Parts: sequence; structure tokens; C-alpha cells
Amino acid sequence: MRYPIVRLQVQTEPLKVGKAPLRTYQPAAIESLPRLEIGPDGVVGLSARLGSVLDVHHRDHPLSRDSRGLAGVSLMGTGDYARLRSTYGPHLTEGIAGETILLDAPDGLAGLPLPVGLTVHTGAGPVRLADVRVADPCVEFSRFCLGAPASPVVDDDVRKALTDLDGGARGYRAVATAVGQVSLGDQVEFGPPFADR
Repeated sequence: MRYPIVRLQVQTEPLKVGKAPLRTYQPAAIESLPRLEIGPDGVVGLSARLGSVLDVHHRDHPLSRDSRGLAGVSLMGTGDYARLRSTYGPHLTEGIAGETILLDAPDGLAGLPLPVGLTVHTGAGPVRLADVRVADPCVEFSRFCLGAPASPVVDDDVRKALTDLDGGARGYRAVATAVGQVSLGDQVEFGPPFADR
């Protein structure tokens, strides 16, 4: 199954701000861009206006959230956002969860039996994504969904949201096996695992 890419973005700074246990989720550092360069070290946004912009999960970002290079690319589907809005409200606009790639997937991606790898079909050829796994939900984003303030206590509502946002409802993470450029309109293929990881 192939899904067209409808949004590409980077996080220019960490979205979880402050010190635990009173950190908050603040999406202001999400920047939508027309093209990305993805590779084993992470994602670089490309635009005429901003030039090259390192994603905060890139290994070379000064505030890198992924110095080991384990989760450079993240994906969500439009249907997953539709579910989030129906549960938590209209503030869950597309892109606000901070994924790298948003796919036109009206039924969503959550709960799909994902392969070990995915393929991004670009104009210059395929780019493979390996080690696909669920993006674990966090307390801060759960509170953002609920509209709840920061607190040293994780209450029942937050615990329920953490459960609801698991299983791919917050998206998936992967690592590019080689460097390639991805543009709006390119497609991501969910298919059988590939052998040359």
C-alpha cells in the first residue's frame, strides 16, 4: 500500500519545554517545509526561505534529542489526526504532534501490522526506512491533548491518554538507511520487510 506525503516538517528545537515533572508540550518550534533530506543521522529541512534546517532529532543538532541516531524520521496519517480530534478536540491540527512526514492515509496508520522497513518513493529513486516502531506517547503530549496543565502528579486521565496514544496513534519512528531527498507528493510504501537492512 502506498500513501502520498501531504506534509513535511522539522522540529527546530525541543517541543518538551521546562524541567520534569513540570515540562510542557509546546509545538511552536515545528516548521513546515516543502522538502527534506533524510539520512542515517536524521532529517534536514530544505527551503528557499530558511535554507537548511536541522531537525532536533538529527545527530548534529546542538540540542539533539537523538544523539545515537535511533529515530530520525517519524510518520503519521491524516486519519490518525481525525481520531485525535474526535477524542480530544480541534486543537489537534495536522502536524501538531511533530511528525516528520504526514501521509494521506484517511483510515490512519495506528494499529497497522508494520513491516520492518518502509520505502519512500521519490523522484530520484527509493529511500528505505528501517527499524520501524511505535512512537511512544509521552506525558507532556498527553496533557497537551487533554488541555491539562503541567503537574508533578500523573493522574488517571493522563494515564488513560497515554494508553490511547500508544499503538501508533502518536505515529511511528524509523531510521533512513541512506541519504535521500523527500518532497511533497512522494509516496511511502508499506509492504513486506526488505532483506538488505
